[in-house]
Amino acid sequence: MSGYYTYYDDGFFGFGPAGTFKPFSLMHLIPLLICTACVFLVWKKKDSIRTMRGEAHLRYVLSFFMFLMEFGFYIRLLYVGNTYGQYTMMTRLPLQVCDVGMITCMFMITSKFPTLFGINFFVTLFGATLACIIPQTVLTEAGPAHFRYYQFFGEHLLPIFGTLYMMIVHGMKPRYRDLWIATGTLMIVLIPAVKMTEAYPPASYMFLRLNLPFLPENLYLRAVIYTVAVILIFHLMWFLWRALSKRSLNRLSAAS
Repeated sequence: MSGYYTYYDDGFFGFGPAGTFKPFSLMHLIPLLICTACVFLVWKKKDSIRTMRGEAHLRYVLSFFMFLMEFGFYIRLLYVGNTYGQYTMMTRLPLQVCDVGMITCMFMITSKFPTLFGINFFVTLFGATLACIIPQTVLTEAGPAHFRYYQFFGEHLLPIFGTLYMMIVHGMKPRYRDLWIATGTLMIVLIPAVKMTEAYPPASYMFLRLNLPFLPENLYLRAVIYTVAVILIFHLMWFLWRALSKRSLNRLSAAS
């Protein structure tokens, strides 16, 4: 299974030259500001939204748009291809951190299942947020004139918005055990990610081939380092959440 699937690589569904995306420019900041504004609006209107007739339908629509973002990526990949030129589909299977967040968030916002929320709290708010801060690591050849630009930010910002929406409107909160469930979920995905990255050299699932000079070249050693790093980062997120929650409770107690 090799070779291009490309029919054309220019136009809206194609891609531009390397460097088309400019990090920390308006094309980078505007999607983030729009998402921030939407979260702020939800926070201001949370009581009205919670009691709104058809609120459940709103969550189903949001889940459907997440599906379109994920599905749209693979349709474009088959139709247009990418710049690797080899093993196109085998290097783009849903074995990334943000894929885990997107898929679990689609079901979480419709089911309101606490464990799925816990996975999203750690996986999405870490992985998708990091991707939106440094999109230039993967989004180098697409700008506002390309479908991939909108698909990328939709794929990452919609799960972030969905997770924050469930926190604000439905009062969902992470539990400490969710930290380990989220870690375990990523470790399960990491197993095929290592194998596929090893089998198809253009692939870099879970960023296992990320060019960082202080990391070993061995993929298995990298996987162990990533596991330890994820556990530490998730604990930092947990302690920050606990500190912010305690501060909010103290403010409420002082006000009453």
